Amino acid sequence: MSDALLRRTLPLLALTASLAMAATYSAAETTRVSYTTASVQLLPSQSERSVPLNGGTSLRAGDEIVSGAGTATIQLNEDVELRLFPRTRLQIVELATESSPRVRLIEGKVHARAHSGDWNPLPVYIETATAVALTQHSTFTVQASAESTLVRVTEGMVDFGAPGKAQRIPAGYRASVGTDGHTGVTIRQLPDAPDVTSLPEVVSTLPLEVTWQGEDASGYRLDIFETASGEWIGSREVTGNRFDIGLLDNGGYQIQIATLDASGLAGMPATVPMEVRLQAQTATLSYPAPGASADDDMPEFRWQLNGENEIARVEVASDRNFRNVIATSEWAPETQALPSRPLEPGVYYWRVVTEAGGKSVAATEPRALTVYPNRIANPGNSGDVSGEQVTSLPDRGNRG
Repeated sequence: MSDALLRRTLPLLALTASLAMAATYSAAETTRVSYTTASVQLLPSQSERSVPLNGGTSLRAGDEIVSGAGTATIQLNEDVELRLFPRTRLQIVELATESSPRVRLIEGKVHARAHSGDWNPLPVYIETATAVALTQHSTFTVQASAESTLVRVTEGMVDFGAPGKAQRIPAGYRASVGTDGHTGVTIRQLPDAPDVTSLPEVVSTLPLEVTWQGEDASGYRLDIFETASGEWIGSREVTGNRFDIGLLDNGGYQIQIATLDASGLAGMPATVPMEVRLQAQTATLSYPAPGASADDDMPEFRWQLNGENEIARVEVASDRNFRNVIATSEWAPETQALPSRPLEPGVYYWRVVTEAGGKSVAATEPRALTVYPNRIANPGNSGDVSGEQVTSLPDRGNRG
């Protein structure tokens, strides 16, 4: 190659490399971890050390995710979401904007949702040691080990099989390929969805018992999804035909229940919507009494809860309007607490705030409390002011 041609070619090669890098980084901007639970680890492509994987982390080609005992949800692009089950190892293979996203499921199980507004979007590829699954519009699960790969399709269709020998698997079926992939794909119908007892349209108390009727199965899988975002709230394998659902914030959810087969793969899911609307109730204050005094800089506060599934905390402020909160307690389903810090001598106001469903809050009317310097209290009068009277106390704010 002549020097002149080389001088003309080098800028073009640099531009091509820059465009390729830009495409990769553009794709990475939309490839993020939505959320994780427990100790999920990330092995970056350019590092030999794993780091904790958190929600909001951007992923790049070559990155590897190890879920361990946790779970993770990845937004691969605008159209594809992957949910990693516990004990799963997944590698990002290809993320360039103009090519199909590819991942490699080394071991474990991943649930995929591929839905696009385009009539002919780029397919997503999930590769394993023995097979490949690709699709444009579908909901499916892939389970892989070094010896075999299983796929379960609940919506749409998935092309699945050993490389170059894929077959189209429709919704309602499962398929498997072993290390002897030349024998083809084994296809079987999925177990029917169980018959779930109808739930109330609005749930005002938790826990809520969910029951269902189904085949004589060894177990079921119950998944909970947030309706608005599609976020995977949790998954549980259940033996028997009932489960108590609790610890949900207010909002809409979808409950999915499916029969588990002998391999641990779920059948067709039954989907039941549920709207949680918990309402916090105002607590009843018990102690100290209104206008009481204390010679303890860490006085105990007591109250009674009047609602369902509530947590509460005490708040101590220097003013009746609680614009200047001095101390609080931890949020807990308890009915007594100590302040988070010692209180200096002075006049304070305290109240109890209750919360239910993560969004509904109620607060009691404030009570005044005077804190005196610590002194030896008279026997039988613990918590009350005794001994020499204090002639003046610093005013902690507006006494109302």
